[in-house]
Amino acid sequence: MNTQDEEQATEFKSLLEELRQQLLAASVHLDIWKQLWHTKERVDVLNQYRGFFWPTRDAHLDRFIIKVSNVVSNDPRSPSFHRIFKMLDNNPVLASGVDIRSLRKRIKQHRKVLKAIKEYRNKRAAHWDTQERAQRKPVIFGESKRMLKELQDIFNEISGAHSGNEWEFEYGHQGNTTSLLNVLKLRRQQDF
Repeated sequence: MNTQDEEQATEFKSLLEELRQQLLAASVHLDIWKQLWHTKERVDVLNQYRGFFWPTRDAHLDRFIIKVSNVVSNDPRSPSFHRIFKMLDNNPVLASGVDIRSLRKRIKQHRKVLKAIKEYRNKRAAHWDTQERAQRKPVIFGESKRMLKELQDIFNEISGAHSGNEWEFEYGHQGNTTSLLNVLKLRRQQDF
C-alpha cells in the first residue's frame, strides 16, 4: 500500500468513527425524547417538573435533528454519508463489495422524513425563523426511528466491508430516563 492509499484509509477510518458517533448520539437523543413524551403513566410527573422536562425534551429533539442533519449533509466538512460515498466512488477498495448506488437509494427512500428534519433544523433547531409558526409535532417518531435504523444498517454495511466491524447504536444506560421518571412518580405518590 502506497502512502496516498494509507492516508485515504486513515481518513476513511476516522470519518467512519465520526459518523458512528453522530449516529449513536442521534439514537440516544431520539430515545430520551421518546421517554420524555407525555404518556398516561408519565404525564403527572412530567407536568410537576415541567420547568425541567419540557425544555429537556425539546433540547433532545433539537440534538437528534442536528445529528441526523450532519450524517445526511452534503457539506464536505460534515461527518456524513455523502463524504463516505464520495470516498468510495473514488476508491471502492476502502469498502470492497459495497453497492453505493443501492445505499444511496436506501437513504432516498426516507426522503419525506429527511425533508421534515431538514426543515425543522433550518427553521427551529439550528436557526430560529420568526416568520415560521412552530409545528406541534415536527417529526413523526415511527418514521424517524425507521430512518435512523436504516442509516445505522447502512453504516454497518460499510463498516463491515471496511474493517469487519459492526456496531450497536445503544448504550447501557439508555433506560435511565424512564427509571428517573418512575422514581419521581413513586416519590410523588408517597408525598400525597
